[in-house]
Amino acid sequence: MKKLILAPAVALAFTGLVAAPVAAAETPSTQSAQTKAEQAKAEKKEAAEKAAAKKKADAKKEAAEKAAAKKAADKKAAAKKAAAKKAADKKAADDKAAKDKKDGKKDESKKTPPPADNTKPTTPPKDNDDKGSDSKDENKGDEVKDINASLKVAASSVDAEQLADEGVKVTVTGLEKGDKLTTSGLSAPATTAIGSTATLVVTYNGEAEDLTRGSKALTVKVQREGVAAQNLRTEVVFTPFSAVDPIDASLKVDPEEITAEDLANEDKGVTVTVSGVKKGDKITDSLTGKSETAEADGDYKLHLWYDGPASDLEEDKLPFTVTIDREGTESETVDGTINVVDEVGDEDPVIDPKVKLGTDEITVEEFKKNGLPFTGTGFTPGSTVSVAGKAVSAQAAKAQADDEVVADEDGNVSGVVTAPASLEAGTIELTFTDTDSTQSAPAVTITVTEDDDDAVDPIDASLKVDPKKITAEDLANEDKGVTVTVSGVKKGDKVTDSLTGKSETADADGDYKLHLWYEGNPKNLEEGKLPFTVTIDREGTESQTLDGAINVVADEPEAPAEATLKVSPKSIEAADFANDKKGVTLSVENCEPGADVHFEVNPKGINVTAYENTVKADDEGRASVNVFGTSSNASAYVGAYTATATCGDDTMKDSFKVTEGANGGGDNGNGGGSGDNGNGGSELPRTGADLGGLATGALLLLVGGAAIAVTGRKNKFARTPFSF
Repeated sequence: MKKLILAPAVALAFTGLVAAPVAAAETPSTQSAQTKAEQAKAEKKEAAEKAAAKKKADAKKEAAEKAAAKKAADKKAAAKKAAAKKAADKKAADDKAAKDKKDGKKDESKKTPPPADNTKPTTPPKDNDDKGSDSKDENKGDEVKDINASLKVAASSVDAEQLADEGVKVTVTGLEKGDKLTTSGLSAPATTAIGSTATLVVTYNGEAEDLTRGSKALTVKVQREGVAAQNLRTEVVFTPFSAVDPIDASLKVDPEEITAEDLANEDKGVTVTVSGVKKGDKITDSLTGKSETAEADGDYKLHLWYDGPASDLEEDKLPFTVTIDREGTESETVDGTINVVDEVGDEDPVIDPKVKLGTDEITVEEFKKNGLPFTGTGFTPGSTVSVAGKAVSAQAAKAQADDEVVADEDGNVSGVVTAPASLEAGTIELTFTDTDSTQSAPAVTITVTEDDDDAVDPIDASLKVDPKKITAEDLANEDKGVTVTVSGVKKGDKVTDSLTGKSETADADGDYKLHLWYEGNPKNLEEGKLPFTVTIDREGTESQTLDGAINVVADEPEAPAEATLKVSPKSIEAADFANDKKGVTLSVENCEPGADVHFEVNPKGINVTAYENTVKADDEGRASVNVFGTSSNASAYVGAYTATATCGDDTMKDSFKVTEGANGGGDNGNGGGSGDNGNGGSELPRTGADLGGLATGALLLLVGGAAIAVTGRKNKFARTPFSF
């Protein structure tokens, strides 16, 4: 730092001892002004420091007062709690003493004394200097015990799926009411104990596929006010997840009996069918010791024999085992036995005829026209069956072609009883007799009623919504909305929907169209299915309520083509209907390609067996079947029929009739002969399974008439009818 050296004359001026010629010397007035300014500054600084000190002291005092007030309030609350506890204990003791006195107890020494008053009288709060002393006094009245809880898992072991989906129960003991419990490692809702024990259901908060280690750590944290928390730890053991299905196999031995000679013959032996195997399973039997590998899922057949002399085998059950090994899961051993006998013989069938009628009530007209259907069991295989009754003359069972038919190899029969011309209304008792054994089935009764010309058909309706998807805005627009087609109504039916609450009356038989919309703000509609109902009321019969749903979507979708059912011809002569080269064609369009299409044909008021079949829609969503009669008695088919087709959520109905004379449709039973099913001339493919089994007609027994069945075919090369 540089120094400034002054001349002597200048130095004297600073001391005030200057000679007259020195111009820089200060006057008394100038020196006085400087001193005053310095004093004022010092006084201002001192005042500011005093103000700050006072503010700090005031804040400290205020904090101390607040702390003292809080301490007083806490002590008051503790005293109140102790007093409440004392009162509760005294009340409990008084109640017990009163009960003991009422029960007549004489041992006064056993009475429970009132609890001691452990509470301390509260004292006024002291100064901050006695804070530690006050805290000790405060805790003496309501001491909090340390946590001493324990944890136990209810199940010794669970599988991964159960731990992830259902969880496992754990029990915590040693608690006090109000303790807080939380978990980590495995999840469970936070719980507050209401007693000394709490049960939690802990789950793995993830996918079961991730649980591959066999155990999972679990920590339950117990928190109690005023003491340190306690962490309870354990391991939840589980069976690790495996993508491989566990083995669930069973076996069946065929034949059920075998001689020792045949079992010791490798060319004979027995066949053991092992069910529930998977492709790649290794299958080992104990009888031959050989192992084989399954080539597909399902059943696997083993050929087993006894590899030794037949003389070693005794007449008894020969035990063996079949072991299935599957990679990635535990093996399974299935026990089986082979019944070794001296001689295999046929057991005589038990003859115990029983018959069941197809209905308990029938009209005179229906009985005379179509007969009374029946089925029976317990007849002698190969025996004929006869029937007799008070109003029905004795008659032999006849087949469709008037050939005598016998019970099948299992003793089962099936057919119809024809009524005499003199049949009248009343109750008829029928007795069916086994001709070979002469045993009769227990008599059965049938109630024959007068013809009801005014009978009302029961309601058999269905509905379809168009379009299948709609936006909330369009559904709430009365000019748009949806069209609901109700099928199966009759003229005069009252049709009411739940969406608008309006009722309309059908003016013709068949389909009736309703225009529905949502009467409200479209903002109240959520995306999804909007349910509604349609109720049909018909005089003379029970009402029917149909459930429907409107699919509300965000954006207006492109409406898909509706599925349609076409029946061709709508009217056909009986002779053509009973011709398997003609019949009636049921065809469906606009189904989902590859979807199942279920066809049904049900007669109306005539005794004809219903037809049903399920086929697959082709790549263009089309499917069809041909329905025809199989009885030589073609006139028995005369009447009306309902045709139903179902694909996906759509169920469609139509009808046709079979007439006696020349007024029944002139299109040879194929809708015009060209196979044009409404698609510009292209013939719909006749898809579906062959309906095989003409031989079953032999089981359609009847009494003085012909059994009637409706059947179907898929194309002109598969004409094997099947009676349903």
